[in-house]
Amino acid sequence: KVRKGDKMAMKTYAKKLQTQIGDLVVQVRSQLSKNDRKKFNTVLIIEVHNRDIIDRFVRDSIMDIREFEWESQLRFYWEPEPDTLIIRQCTGTFGFGFEYMGLNGRLVITPLTDRIYLTLTQALSMQLGGAPAGPAGTGKTETVKDLAKALGLLCVVTNCGEGMDYKAVGKIFSGLAQCGAWGCFDEFNRIDISVLSVISTQIKTIQTALISKHKKFQFEGVEISLDDRMGIFITMNPGYAGRTELPESVKALFRPVVVIVPDLEQICEIMLFSEGFLNAKPLAKKMTVLYKLAKGQLSRQYHYDFGLRALKAVLVMAGELKRGSLDLNEDMVLMRALRDMNLPKFVFEDVPLFLGLIGDLFPGLDCPRVRYPKFNDAVEGVLTDGKYIMLPHQVDKVVQLYETMLTRHT
Repeated sequence: KVRKGDKMAMKTYAKKLQTQIGDLVVQVRSQLSKNDRKKFNTVLIIEVHNRDIIDRFVRDSIMDIREFEWESQLRFYWEPEPDTLIIRQCTGTFGFGFEYMGLNGRLVITPLTDRIYLTLTQALSMQLGGAPAGPAGTGKTETVKDLAKALGLLCVVTNCGEGMDYKAVGKIFSGLAQCGAWGCFDEFNRIDISVLSVISTQIKTIQTALISKHKKFQFEGVEISLDDRMGIFITMNPGYAGRTELPESVKALFRPVVVIVPDLEQICEIMLFSEGFLNAKPLAKKMTVLYKLAKGQLSRQYHYDFGLRALKAVLVMAGELKRGSLDLNEDMVLMRALRDMNLPKFVFEDVPLFLGLIGDLFPGLDCPRVRYPKFNDAVEGVLTDGKYIMLPHQVDKVVQLYETMLTRHT
């Protein structure tokens, strides 16, 4: 349409995407089966990313197919000639793997994710590996797995430790090369330095065969077939005890990617959308501010976690509460999830501080604790039978343990 001279085509499309997302959110809030809900969640996450891209195009007046903003996106084309799906990003061109994954959800796609995708696909197009490095909980492994999902490939994650020798790693490489899967080696710098030098030779052998486009090659004394879709990725946590610095021979085989702490607010917003919250933007802001303040003001405890994993658990619980009581205000639902998911883990001194923070962020909201009639009666019954004094606080602690088991052990 733009090519035909319709200057407003991009804006019209942006509005259309916004309407589609609104319809999807309404649909997510209805009674769906577990499978359908996962489908809608995945579609929503991808749609929100598409909307963000189009909004950026509208903002920067991007109208030409040759512009870098468009070239740098992961783009899917059905090519009639080989009659297959082709994926392009900048100079890289990949065939779709058609690996059946089932419904295992997609990551929220942020600008950081896009940058990592771009670096990894460029590395693959040069037959190199990718090496995302950064602190724990930033989504290094998850991003590699998610890119594999986007390309329709199997990604096998291996946790590396001191006990790994070159034979074990060689066997994994051999399997990856023959079936064209990706291998992601977590915390690769924990492997012993003497083993790393042998591993670098093995990877070099595979890369040479890939560059020469061989169908078969000699690996560890055996001739094996080679599928050119394979990729080797390593993730590293720099600066922890028990980690070695990678030798130069290994570094040369991988393209480094620095992974920073992701944009929590954007992730919260998209996950709240996919759980059926219409008022997602202000709620995401409140949630991330609460976690930031809690991290700064509460006491330092070994078991406190205010990172991405803890946020995700709260969001899932908020979604369940939302579907359980559709008439409740969205602020109230989120406040309840934040309070009930976090209170059980706090030490006694931190409870009033945390409740104060929640009170400041959600002023005027007071929601009583949820009562589980059968469970509460059973707890009180056991305490009475044991001739214990009935303390409401003690009963609440048992209920908190029950709730924690409901949300954590899914």
